[in-house]
Amino acid sequence: MEGEQWETGLKYQPPGSRDLYTLSLFRINQENVATKEQPTDPYRSVGEIRSQGIELQAQTWLTDNFRLQAGYSYTDIRYTKSDDPNEDGNYAIYAPRHQASLWGHYTFDRGALDGMDAGVGVRYYADIYADRANTEMVPDYTLVDAALGYDLSQVGLQGVSARVNVGNLLDKEYVASCNSLEYCYFGAERNVTATVSYQF
Repeated sequence: MEGEQWETGLKYQPPGSRDLYTLSLFRINQENVATKEQPTDPYRSVGEIRSQGIELQAQTWLTDNFRLQAGYSYTDIRYTKSDDPNEDGNYAIYAPRHQASLWGHYTFDRGALDGMDAGVGVRYYADIYADRANTEMVPDYTLVDAALGYDLSQVGLQGVSARVNVGNLLDKEYVASCNSLEYCYFGAERNVTATVSYQF
């Protein structure tokens, strides 16, 4: 597969603040893209796919301790040259046209919770086609994530921190994507990742 990508954007940080706002526009042309209808099928070349869209991101500090992050992207991915002429111009499978996220993060700096930080967020996915003919869509879905961290220098371990991240906190069952109307895939169940890091 070969591709060519163009991207441009803007970043803005209001003077005297930690807030940051970004806007990105992109266009990607890919040739000789491989796909298969069923899991047991061999891969074959579809032809050409064009992906273009916009990404918006914002980060603002509502207080000295509370940070809010939001993002939205619109992605238009189409078969511009398909091995099936009836699919020329159709939307590609797997990729959502709309994605949005919102994340809140709070850092504690006093009292018994000094050194701890916590966050919770939501992710939204919409308009994912289930087949290349664009006859059906995967149901939209929203996921909740959470994180908890602690700076262990508060208990004498300088440079050491611990963090727990939980994806799909509510253990939502959802269909993430489809190869065709006969073969679809469930998304990841609740997953927990714990890390300990040392900075020197």
